[in-house]
Amino acid sequence: MKTLSIIVPFSNGLFYLDDCFESILAQNLIPEEYEVICLGDAPGEGIVAKIEKYEQQGLPVRYIQWFDKKGTGYARNRGLGVAEGRYVYFLDCDDYLLDGTIPRLLECANDNDADIVCGDIFPTYFKRESFDTKGYDSNKIIRSDKRVANVELSNIFSGEVTVLNMLIKHDMIKDNDILFNDEVLYYTDIPFVMKLFLSVKSCYLAKGAGLAKRLRNDPVHYPSVNQTALKNVERMINDLLVVHNETMQYVNNHPKRRNLVNIMLCDVIYEQCVKGWHISHGTSAKCQKVLKTASDSVFKKYALPKRMIIKFIASGHYHFANMLGTLLRIRKKKSGMFGNKIQWYRLIDKLIFRHLPRKKNWIVFESFFGRGYSDSPKYLYEYMLKKFGNKYKYIWVINKPKDSIKGKPVVIAYQGLRHVYYSTRAKYHIYNVRQPGWFKKEDDMVFLETWHGTPLKKLVFDMEDVHVVTQAYKEVFYKDSRLWDYVISANSFSTEVFQRAFDIDGDKIIECGYPRNDLLYSEDKDVLAGRIKKKLDIHEGKKVILYAPTWRDNAFYGPGKYKFNLAVDLKRLYTELSDEYVLLLRTHYQISDKLDLSEYDGFVYNVSDYEDVSELYLISDICVTDYSSVFFDYANLRRPILFYVYDYDLYKDELRGMYLDMETEIPGPLLKSEQELIDAIKNIDDISEEYTEIYNEFYDRFCSVDDGNASERMVKALFG
Repeated sequence: MKTLSIIVPFSNGLFYLDDCFESILAQNLIPEEYEVICLGDAPGEGIVAKIEKYEQQGLPVRYIQWFDKKGTGYARNRGLGVAEGRYVYFLDCDDYLLDGTIPRLLECANDNDADIVCGDIFPTYFKRESFDTKGYDSNKIIRSDKRVANVELSNIFSGEVTVLNMLIKHDMIKDNDILFNDEVLYYTDIPFVMKLFLSVKSCYLAKGAGLAKRLRNDPVHYPSVNQTALKNVERMINDLLVVHNETMQYVNNHPKRRNLVNIMLCDVIYEQCVKGWHISHGTSAKCQKVLKTASDSVFKKYALPKRMIIKFIASGHYHFANMLGTLLRIRKKKSGMFGNKIQWYRLIDKLIFRHLPRKKNWIVFESFFGRGYSDSPKYLYEYMLKKFGNKYKYIWVINKPKDSIKGKPVVIAYQGLRHVYYSTRAKYHIYNVRQPGWFKKEDDMVFLETWHGTPLKKLVFDMEDVHVVTQAYKEVFYKDSRLWDYVISANSFSTEVFQRAFDIDGDKIIECGYPRNDLLYSEDKDVLAGRIKKKLDIHEGKKVILYAPTWRDNAFYGPGKYKFNLAVDLKRLYTELSDEYVLLLRTHYQISDKLDLSEYDGFVYNVSDYEDVSELYLISDICVTDYSSVFFDYANLRRPILFYVYDYDLYKDELRGMYLDMETEIPGPLLKSEQELIDAIKNIDDISEEYTEIYNEFYDRFCSVDDGNASERMVKALFG
């Protein structure tokens, strides 16, 4: 008889199995003493090849397959039916074990003859190589092996009731005929666990036994079972009610457990109301019936708004529950007693603006969320202004308008009431980043996404781990990109990446070059460069270094507010370079830190707020960057580029991942120390000669479409 059977249901996301299986191998168990039973409904040769791969590595794994959707409960029951181990352990395919977890659970079980041994569960969005327990609340970590008095569930589950990271005696499951309800898709663990604990005589919490519960960051292509509930709320609530009724059979004689189940029911129903998934009449009637079984002690647990919603549903007044949920949702959007202004503007939009006729000659332009008059939208606008004159009405979203805007467009503030008004009425919309999340596109509108650079760093669905502020990044991006009618690409490389990373149809992509790069090919660019230098008060005899670093995904204060660490010693640069050069510091638009550079007046110019980076390219003799996409555009000028990548190994391997091999495919040296950077600047002619061949290859690959006529090509594609 084997000691352990590990049951792993599998449905989608084949790559998740690598972390899962490798973490089992890392437990260093004797292969003859355990088995891994992987079961699921995934068709194709991929899963078979994956199983064979790990069999060859010594994992005693077998795969049981079927071809219709049965759900997790069905898979686990099939696994129990063939399991040969003295103990069983359920492991989801997207989760992974921390080192030493299984040996610790087995040790605790054997030492105490325990029916069940539980360990810690650590929620994470990250793959195994990036996981770190330091980010979790140490108070929740089990400090020593501990017997659970009276097997009380509240001492075991601090939140979700789950069978995960639980070593269970197989005989106890068989003797009591305990199975999962395979008729429900959601909440399958709850009745199983409740019935299981009716038969438990001894339960222990084991120190040092951890499971990483991986939360999926791509619910679009690889949704977990729980994430599918977002598209199937009625089924989710109906399953919850079935589970509730079944579970009550096992907990009627346990007041605390009964309250635990009722609290879970109330929590889910409340969440549906507040998230806007309105409770229907049919669902309300079913909820009403079971909520009547909840004791007053359950209702008293909640604050007044939450208690009112649940009471409304319990009494059959589900319309009032939905209304209150809507108000709470608006209030939850922050800012003041009456919520965020944009929520009220949306209400005005719904009641008034959307009933007004669409203006077919109105065009809304927006660059970097209204931060300025810049990038490809600027050059498309100026080309259209020159070509069409007043045929169209131009609306620019700019928070702090400057005198540099040509023509006489309507200028509006980002997320103001006028922004909502003009956005709703205009037919054409031109952005260089994602459109506002609150904006609802109508069928007769046209969205042009110019994007803002050829990508070096992996984008959206090409990213495995997401280190940015919101882990909903992929889902939000997917919803936004469904609305794009056209997307600009600067080269065939970007065209291929955008199709895959944005998950969009290739027919939407216009490979015309970037309109913002038209400036770099203009006949009077040298004259314009002189004017820009004069405007910035740069001494005519000085050469110009443009330093344009990007942001780090994992360094932020909050949404859209990223930290910036100036990784150069300005005093040293001043001493070494100021006789010949001036330094333009251009941080990414997402950076929120303010830098005091007054000590280096006349040498360091903070041009982070300068609206048009293309104009800064014109006046720069050298571009210094790291992983920013600026070097793709700057290469159009065929001037030297240096890559100051002091954190190269971390950035390449742990944060975003890259499309290019920076060690062989980029047109300049990788400089990992400040001294290397200074030496490269002082010997820039030698560097340029050394990289001539790579630079030419890079130019042909990424810059050959740009020729000064990108705006013309895009306008023809957009307006015919």
